[in-house]
Amino acid sequence: MMYDLRKKVSAFLSKYGVYVALVAFLALLISGLRVLDEADGGLLQLRSARSDFEDYYNAARRMAEEGDLYQMDAVRNMENTDGIEIDVNNPVELLQFSMTPEGRAYLESLKGAGSYLYLPFFAFLLLPLSFVGYEVAVMIFQISCLFLLWFFFVLIRRHHDRMDRDRFWYLAALSMIPVASFLTENAANANVGFLLIFLTGGGLLLSSPDLAGGDGQSEDGFRGYLPYLGGAFLGIAAVIKIMPAILGLFLLGRRNFKALFGAVVAGLLCLVLPALFSGWSLNYQWHLEWYDLMINTYSQYGVVRPYANNQTISAALSKLFVAGSDPSKQAAAGLPLFFNSIEELGASGTFWLRTGIKTLVYGLIAVVTGMAVIFSLRRKFYRPDLRLARVYFVQSLILVSLLVSGVSWFHAYCLLLVPLAFRIFGPEPFSAGERWMIGFIAFSGLGNIVFPGPVRDLLAMYSVFTWLMFALCIWSLVFTLRAMRKEAVYV
Repeated sequence: MMYDLRKKVSAFLSKYGVYVALVAFLALLISGLRVLDEADGGLLQLRSARSDFEDYYNAARRMAEEGDLYQMDAVRNMENTDGIEIDVNNPVELLQFSMTPEGRAYLESLKGAGSYLYLPFFAFLLLPLSFVGYEVAVMIFQISCLFLLWFFFVLIRRHHDRMDRDRFWYLAALSMIPVASFLTENAANANVGFLLIFLTGGGLLLSSPDLAGGDGQSEDGFRGYLPYLGGAFLGIAAVIKIMPAILGLFLLGRRNFKALFGAVVAGLLCLVLPALFSGWSLNYQWHLEWYDLMINTYSQYGVVRPYANNQTISAALSKLFVAGSDPSKQAAAGLPLFFNSIEELGASGTFWLRTGIKTLVYGLIAVVTGMAVIFSLRRKFYRPDLRLARVYFVQSLILVSLLVSGVSWFHAYCLLLVPLAFRIFGPEPFSAGERWMIGFIAFSGLGNIVFPGPVRDLLAMYSVFTWLMFALCIWSLVFTLRAMRKEAVYV
């Protein structure tokens, strides 16, 4: 009975697919209006930006003035702890210190540290918006990003000319449901997520058009300039956010060397383009500061890196074992499990914790790298009937990039829309296992909208979604190998 009801609802909605998709995009636009609200400042009141975009916007303005792009003065204040009799890496002590006059003055000197962590190219990209007010700039950015999200589906549509228009847009809206909360969070924060969906999804489609699952799956994408353009999209995405660089392994496994060449050339151009505005010396200095900030400073301090919504392997293990990872929520969740203080964890505990994290991180990277090399040597990976192997390898690469990153907030997982859309628009019937895979994504991707706040916080502190995504990553890799061996059974 439920199955018949579901079929009737699906058939009804597919008749009005354009309107269903329009409602979905309208909901994202309405969520995006939150970027005009005042900032809450966060637990320690270190944040004054109303949205992620305002951090980008302020960075673009500093670039326009050829100023301190990464606010290194604030970073140096964070490093200079002379005269401060607390461990600034311990958020509990820092929170108590912030209630004193000296603590408030110290925290005031830290404002802006770590607010912009992208390479100079992204600020350069936003330079035109830096010359108008924030409210105008953010709405231009929001509308542009929604347009790019829509255009990602238009690129898929090119491979489905025979599909009814309403049916197509119904499937587009359907593919957005498992990641609905991630998409709305991106819109509400004016984050870079929609731009990355377009660049990564569009880049993959242009360089490997068979991923769209259309009727006429040909190798046209390997002729002409399309592979170079697709690779360029991926190169730009990698410079903006770094994480999409892992998709180069898919290009390697696909032996799409034209796209790899396009990605490398576009990436190098993005690194040097800011020099056209600021000059070579200042551009070089900004890149050195970015490296110093990311490698030597940002990864060492909990001040700018709360853990609650950080869904990575390193954050998941830290929340379980490191006291004070998130002072406002960790104790309420009954964490940490074994050590009540950093001192109790000790040097030995810290060593084993780091070793465990590195083992998982480097292990995942080694596995996907090895698979890409093997696929590149075996032409079987290119066969048209193995499209699902390629789709799930893309999914596993995206998951690896998110899980091994230092910080991946919930909304970063909106990138899973790319393989979800590739799969849903494909002609292959869904297996029971694939439905469970989508359920894993929807647990938080849709569940964060449904769960009450306390439940959502508890799940976030225990990183339930992280472990589900870790399991999904392994599952996707196994599914890829099974598809290569033609052992996947569909029901």
